[in-house]
Amino acid sequence: MNTIEIIKVLEQLSTKIEKTNLINEKKKEKYLQNVKSLINEYKDIEVSDNLENVYTSLVKKGKELLKEFRVNADSKELNGKLSYYIRYLKAAKADFTGDTDYINKYFRVYLFTSVLFLALSPQYFGFVLPAVFFIPIFLGVRGIKNRSLTGFNLSLTVIPVSIMTSFIWIRYGFFVLLNYKEAVNQTLNYTGLSPTLATLLTVVPPVLAVILLILVFIQSYRAIKAKDLFV
Repeated sequence: MNTIEIIKVLEQLSTKIEKTNLINEKKKEKYLQNVKSLINEYKDIEVSDNLENVYTSLVKKGKELLKEFRVNADSKELNGKLSYYIRYLKAAKADFTGDTDYINKYFRVYLFTSVLFLALSPQYFGFVLPAVFFIPIFLGVRGIKNRSLTGFNLSLTVIPVSIMTSFIWIRYGFFVLLNYKEAVNQTLNYTGLSPTLATLLTVVPPVLAVILLILVFIQSYRAIKAKDLFV
């Protein structure tokens, strides 16, 4: 199936945006750039039969949005609907081109980042910090699976706290490198565990912190690549 119908809708939408006084010039320029870019991208797309319902929905929502450009329309509401429709177009484009696999790539790295953060943070921050972030992490997991923009934004909250947690453990790792026996003895005296377990508790967390920091950078990169896949 070709995309002639949605391109016509987008061309009409571009005209509506240019003429309306309900959108300020800065936003208008941004919307127009997005719409014109989408027109060029959709020209090269062939919609498979199994995604016909998605395409039909895009066209329908676009036609409904065109009717919202009334003189007496609410500016804030119109901007919200326009922003949502553009996000929907970008997300649907990924479905049509088969580029949605990046959602799974982002989801996996987010999950590993979250698990390491929850495992490493209690040592220095107690259980308050991981407890506070458990619900946003859980909602982020659900949101990513549902391709929700809110869920995606919640998933980003784990990045700064993971960086903070990893830096603290990495700093401790430098202390271990310079004062290995002292660090092991401190862990031994504090925990009362066997020398083997005390050694593991001294060495393993800083190593995991390095892995956590690497995962944070990967998650940040993949977040940039995947941001248009959520609605």
